Amino acid sequence: MSGAVRAGALLGAALLAAALLALLPRAARAEYRSYELEVTDVLDCKLNKREKCRSARVLTSMSPDLYTQTNGGEGRIGVQLLATWMCYGDTSGYREVCPRPAPRNAKFNSGDEVRITLKKHITDGWRGKIEVAYYQGDIQANVYGVRFADRQNAYLRYFEKDLERMAAAPPATPSPPAAPQAEPPK
Repeated sequence: MSGAVRAGALLGAALLAAALLALLPRAARAEYRSYELEVTDVLDCKLNKREKCRSARVLTSMSPDLYTQTNGGEGRIGVQLLATWMCYGDTSGYREVCPRPAPRNAKFNSGDEVRITLKKHITDGWRGKIEVAYYQGDIQANVYGVRFADRQNAYLRYFEKDLERMAAAPPATPSPPAAPQAEPPK
């Protein structure tokens, strides 16, 4: 009888394991981080003494440092991180990364002129132009990439609360024509 009890216990354990496995999801979902990078051809710029280096934007799942190492190193390319966000799925088989998420209820748009209002920060008061706007889900906030043309083309990212829209310059009003000069007396 102990053999029958043991067989029943094994059968019960097998049925329990099968039931638990049936409750698990069929396909596991992976997540990865996507990056939007600005890649500059540093070597071409140095060799040909160019004032403005050639650059391109790249969407990848490779971090900026890994992208630099894989594509020739710092002596060959310069890499600037423009944006980063989380994606679900995988990039095996040369699949493209997911697109940058659009901002939610955005206060600013790409191309807007802004002033930085981040108190006690080195960039407080700087003025720049928004190049990238996106929603970063892990912190549940819109993030804006701002380019500072007057600061050696520096690029930094900010939250909405740290930006203020620049007032548009009033349209130039034509000055009234000058009054004709009276001829001097003779």
